[in-house]
Amino acid sequence: MDRLEALKLLIRVSETGSFSRVAAESGVSQSAVSRTITTLEADLGARLLNRTTRRVALTEAGQRACDRARLVVSEMEGLEAAVRGFGQEPVGLLRVASSVAFARAELAPAAGAFLTCWPRVRLDLAARDDRVDLIAEGVDLAFRLGDQQDSRLTGRQLGSYPRMVVAAAGFEERFGRVGSPRDLPDFPCLGFTSTTYGNRWPLSDGRQRIDVEVTPTLRTANGEVIADLMRSGLGAALVPSFLVSSDIASGRLVRILPEWSAPPLALWALWQGRALSGKARAFLDFIIPRLAVSS
Repeated sequence: MDRLEALKLLIRVSETGSFSRVAAESGVSQSAVSRTITTLEADLGARLLNRTTRRVALTEAGQRACDRARLVVSEMEGLEAAVRGFGQEPVGLLRVASSVAFARAELAPAAGAFLTCWPRVRLDLAARDDRVDLIAEGVDLAFRLGDQQDSRLTGRQLGSYPRMVVAAAGFEERFGRVGSPRDLPDFPCLGFTSTTYGNRWPLSDGRQRIDVEVTPTLRTANGEVIADLMRSGLGAALVPSFLVSSDIASGRLVRILPEWSAPPLALWALWQGRALSGKARAFLDFIIPRLAVSS
């Protein structure tokens, strides 16, 4: 078995934690899989897996090798697809990155249908609230909100999401009526730790703009946490529409000062290089009409 196939086996063993399962998938014996990994360890001069009677786990060296192996395999799969003319049928591992809240609201609901359309694609959805380095982590496609300034990446703006002040349905009954944006600093508010505007909420009713300085009682980088805290009645927050649309429709959350809104939040698709891979292009084309963005 060649080195590339050995790397593929290492990746699958790390994902499944099982030699027997990988052997069944590959159509070879369990001992053959074990020998291949042992040979790879000897070639690289490091133990890659810790083996016990109950489980198989990556060592620190194995984790590093596996991370690099994913990049190598992804590049080779893309090369093979281009050379053999398989561009019309996306194949291989596709790594997509976004924030947790965006993945849950916009990407995850469409993932099953995408994989049904393209069964030869394996999807790795990196849903994280820290800024993923696409180049270092081998990400094919990322969805990011707000202004983008990474000159190493190619980007396309897909649209934007309205932003509004939202709170639990009983917020004003509990804390009093919010008559103007200038009243907001007197009410409990929630904030994001990683937004462009920080604690400044730039609100407009179409005729005038008021920049409101709030002091959040709680801040977090995770949109789902913000939504949970709003539902519990802890405070109002300035949020993009995708985060709260279903809650507003159900009546659990309501807009505060509904005639006022903040500048919309841009949604970008980002990738390495000048051209998207075939599988990333297929995913982007599939997801765009399913996004609840405004043009």
